[in-house]
Amino acid sequence: MRPEILTHPNIPKPLHGISPRTIMGQKWWDDKRRHVYALYDYHCAACGVHKLEAAGPKWLEAHEYWNIDYMTGICKIESIEPLCHYCHAFIHSGRLAIINKSDEYKKSVIEHGFKILKKNNLQPFYFVVDLADRFNIKHEGIKGYIPKLNKNLNWSDYVLIFNGKEYRSRFNDIFEWKKHYKGGF
Repeated sequence: MRPEILTHPNIPKPLHGISPRTIMGQKWWDDKRRHVYALYDYHCAACGVHKLEAAGPKWLEAHEYWNIDYMTGICKIESIEPLCHYCHAFIHSGRLAIINKSDEYKKSVIEHGFKILKKNNLQPFYFVVDLADRFNIKHEGIKGYIPKLNKNLNWSDYVLIFNGKEYRSRFNDIFEWKKHYKGGF
């Protein structure tokens, strides 16, 4: 198990929409995700649950685990990991905040992640704690971390490095990003 996956920060906005799946194509992605599901014997890498015993949907989802350097803007894909639906939704807290799902669903996802983090003495990305506060979810001992940021980085400084190649934003600036995501998150 790798519960530290649940500490994964949100992807920087300039790199939204860029991933191994979009770079390599759906066939590559399907082959890769099926391989990691089998490699983990159909268990979630973060919480260890078998897909058929998971809370929520009884399947696994593949997650790109990024190494994000907020000081340089350089991001690298470290691995592809199998996650249950709740662990995957927890990591993507920005998306969780805006999706059209019930508050009960969102609370269940956050509580699931917090339980695993607390058991393993880990702290989540700060945004998850902010989201928990919006839903009045208790989180004693869970504070959240804020990565060190280089406030001088420009939108165009962010780069994803995957398979030795550099990939830059699909958007020229935050305004294009907001237009694409209809206001953003």
